[in-house]
Formats: sequence, C-alpha cells, structure tokens
Amino acid sequence: PLTKERVEAEILYNAIPFNKIMFMYHLSLGIIAFIIFLWNQRTGKMKTAMTFLKALSCVSLAFISAYYLLRWYIGGRIPMGNGYETMLFMSLCIMLISVVMQRRTIMFTPFGFLLSGFTMLVAHLSDMNPQITPLMPVLSSPLLTLHVSVIMMAYALLSFTALLSLWGLINLSTHKLINLSTKITTYAVLLLAIGIFLGAVWANVSWGRYWGWDPKEVWALITLLVYSVPLHHKSIKLLQNPKYYHLYMLLAFLTVLMTYFGVNYFLGGMHSYA
Repeated sequence: PLTKERVEAEILYNAIPFNKIMFMYHLSLGIIAFIIFLWNQRTGKMKTAMTFLKALSCVSLAFISAYYLLRWYIGGRIPMGNGYETMLFMSLCIMLISVVMQRRTIMFTPFGFLLSGFTMLVAHLSDMNPQITPLMPVLSSPLLTLHVSVIMMAYALLSFTALLSLWGLINLSTHKLINLSTKITTYAVLLLAIGIFLGAVWANVSWGRYWGWDPKEVWALITLLVYSVPLHHKSIKLLQNPKYYHLYMLLAFLTVLMTYFGVNYFLGGMHSYA
C-alpha cells in the first residue's frame, strides 16, 4: 500500500543522483587506491593509507546497501527486475566481495572500487532507467530473486578474475596468483551452474519447458563451459604457463560481457528485458 512514509522515501530517492555520485566516487577512489597499492608494493610504505581505503570500502558497501534497501522499500519488491537493478546488485556484490577478500590480499581494495565504479558508469552511460516500476507478470516469482542474485554474484566473482589476470599479465606474476584466480573461478562456476539450474526450473514453471535455446540461455551455458576449462589447468600443458593462463582468463571474460550486454543489444530474445 502507498503510505506517507513510502512517498517521502521515494522523494528522497529521486532527490539523490546516486548512480552519478557513486560511479565518480568509486572510480576516483579506485585510481587513488591503485596508485597507493603500487607504491606500497614497491616501497612497503603507505600501509596507513591502504588501511584507510579499506575502511572507505566498508563505508561504500554500507551506502550501496542502504540505497538498495531504500529502493526495495519503495518498490515493495526485491530490486531484480530490470537492467538497472541487476547492475546495482552487481555493484553491491562487487563491494561485498572486495570487503571480504581484502583481508586476504590488499589488491582487492582498488579492484573493488574500480569494478564497482565501472559497473555504475555503464549503467549511467547506457541510460538505464532508475525509475521504480511494477514487475512484468512473468517476473513476479520468488525464483527470479534466486536466479538473478546467484548469477550476478557469479559474474561479480568472474569480473575479479579478469582484473587479476590483467594484473598477472602486467606483473608477470607467479603461480600464487593463478591459485587465487582458480579458487575464485571455482566458486563462480558453481554459482553459475546453480543459477542456470534455477533459471531452468523457473522457465518450466513459467513457460512449460526447461530449456528453450534463448540467446541468453545459450551464452550463459557457453560462459559456464569456457570457465570450466581453467579449473583443470594443471592437466592442460598450455595453461600451466602463467602468461597463457592469464591471457585465457582475460579473454574468457568476453563471454560474460556477451552474455550480460551483447545478447541484449545484438541478439534480443526473452531475456532482453534484463
């Protein structure tokens, strides 16, 4: 029901250009954090600055979460029904992963800011409508939340593997970075497989079939298969070389971009609304 509190919350929501503020804030902090990270790697100094940036990433996570919950409260539903909401959720997932993983390695702090900033920048440049609207009838299912949230978390993890691979190619890193990337990929592939399964169940409930060879379904499967290969890199001679492993992982991320963006703009299909 439309209440006074909900109306006031929507007025507040519309008064704040959240997306524009956050992409500028995160990209700026990401560049600063990356410079400090490089300086820290070279000299061993600037540890206090990196600690401060870690705290800022926690603040950013809290701010994005509050904004997401505000949208949830205003709309009366979990925000998962369109492109803007999935991008917002992905940004939330990226910052959550960054906050959790920065305890293990400091590079996740600048990576988190940069990835979250680019995610919101894409949403801004793509003119994704932040307006809160009712869901299409076919999307009014609890399976939507499960399917989309699991898939978005998988994509968020895979975005980190792309940056790790880029860093690995630049830094000519050792097998230590490969091990970290492989562990993240393992969780991402598991989540992606679960997400595809949930999507199939949802398709059967909504349309009476589990698989319809929709372009996004096909590309999600391609992404799953492509990222399953590096999980066996110890058995593949070419991928035992760090250079080729990181190059493969970097190119593999193109399948994620195609699945999430390319299908919507070039192929269409039943998933083009997302």
